[in-house]
Amino acid sequence: MFLTTLLCSIPIIISTIYLYIKWKYYTLRGPVPGLKPELLFGNLRQLGIIGPNRQLIDTYDRAAEKLQKQFGDIFQFWMGTFHSYVFCRPEHAAQIYEDRHIFDRGEIHKETFGLLGENIFIALKGLKYKRHAKAILPMLKRNKFISQISNIIGCVDQLIQIWKIRYENKDDVICTCIWSDNQHMMLDMFTFLTFDYDLGNLKYLAKVATDVTSNEKYQPSDFGRALLIWTDRVKLVTSNGMPLIVNYYLLKFDRKYQNALKIIDNHVEQIIKKYQMEMNPNDKSVNLVSSLVSSLQKDESLERTKSEAEKRGITKKELSDEVLAMILGGFDTTSSILSWFIYFVSKHPEVQQKMKEELKQHNITQDTSLNDLHLLDKCVYIDCVIKETLRMVPLLVGSFRTVTEDVTVDGVHIRKGETVLSAFSLMQRDPRYWKLDPTQFIPERFFGPDAPDANHHPWAFAAFGGGHRTCIGQDLARLELKLIVVRFMSFVTFIDAPGNNGGRCQGMVVTPKEVAVYIKFD
Repeated sequence: MFLTTLLCSIPIIISTIYLYIKWKYYTLRGPVPGLKPELLFGNLRQLGIIGPNRQLIDTYDRAAEKLQKQFGDIFQFWMGTFHSYVFCRPEHAAQIYEDRHIFDRGEIHKETFGLLGENIFIALKGLKYKRHAKAILPMLKRNKFISQISNIIGCVDQLIQIWKIRYENKDDVICTCIWSDNQHMMLDMFTFLTFDYDLGNLKYLAKVATDVTSNEKYQPSDFGRALLIWTDRVKLVTSNGMPLIVNYYLLKFDRKYQNALKIIDNHVEQIIKKYQMEMNPNDKSVNLVSSLVSSLQKDESLERTKSEAEKRGITKKELSDEVLAMILGGFDTTSSILSWFIYFVSKHPEVQQKMKEELKQHNITQDTSLNDLHLLDKCVYIDCVIKETLRMVPLLVGSFRTVTEDVTVDGVHIRKGETVLSAFSLMQRDPRYWKLDPTQFIPERFFGPDAPDANHHPWAFAAFGGGHRTCIGQDLARLELKLIVVRFMSFVTFIDAPGNNGGRCQGMVVTPKEVAVYIKFD
């Protein structure tokens, strides 16, 4: 009798669990409009963002655009299991960014980045966030990297030399690997900046370009392989839209990922020990690790006995997680921005010409030292080109915030624990907030005090987010982009070629799908 009752109850229990999950996680909430979400997929399949086998075939910002056209400036959006209320006007952004006590870290960051490192800055909040901020934020100011400019330039010059080997005097050869080339350069560059460590990606590309007949297979170092595996898994869990528990076990039982994590931890620990032994307190820091070593806790055992409010400094594990997060945020985003830059300027030769003229105006040549930041600051048109690139193709759909108490935004009541999304990707291309056509690449919109869009709404353009959770690495990113663009424009011209079709691809950030250019050397 008991067994019969139990067997009869199983379908009822399964149905009840299914209905509860659907009600709790996949049901429209309140009066805010939106598409009725599908189980597991949310709105992504309905909007054509994912295809068979859960492959991403379009981008999240495209999905948000479709929903805005259908429902207006406030709507609900499910990115897989992640639900948010989306707000698409600058006045919404002002409230979300400026009220830091109510709009805190988006829980989506904990459920994605937090899986890869519990101490990653973007996934922290509260007192632990503040403790990490004291150690990290001062280290990421632009002036901290003046001593590293030669390393940045060195990596750029290596890539330019590789392009010379491949394309100089070969007018019919098209470069179709811009994005991967930029990734190799930025990964080498950022490991130099963080660890003073050469991954050797550019050396490998140079070797392949020089000896195309070689059958020798490239074998990166254990550390290099581990980093590539780690970054690959980051892209998986930040873009697959799967529940936290599913991603947790995907990583837990992924042998390659777990082995990579051990290799990375061992290498970082050795590097930390090296700097602890060799550093003189009076010496200037040479990279991010050496800067952060000075923030390490003197006695971790003692600090563990204290409350979070009393703790000072960071642990070795926290340092390791933070440095890995910086590598991830530094190389993938910047390589994507550079790829978009090359795509846009190849379509607009007049823009490249104006940048080259600006360099001549300030006597910046291939032999000019770029250690003088005041000289770089004079190149204001180049700043406008970079800004317009960021405006045209924001790397993210927007900024996520989870509310810490009940709040009302533009008449919409948001309950404690809900997530809101300030969709800056939509505002940056919304004709209501721009005088010149926002669908067109026009750097002149920002050039000069009387430029048409120089005085745009302050929250209509927020490529690095806003408020107290803005991108912590934006100073470094802007410096890197400026140096790289100046160096590119000193040596090469990018020319539109067949297959240069653009298009967007969703990974951890939005990358161009098809970039194909001729590279001409000046």
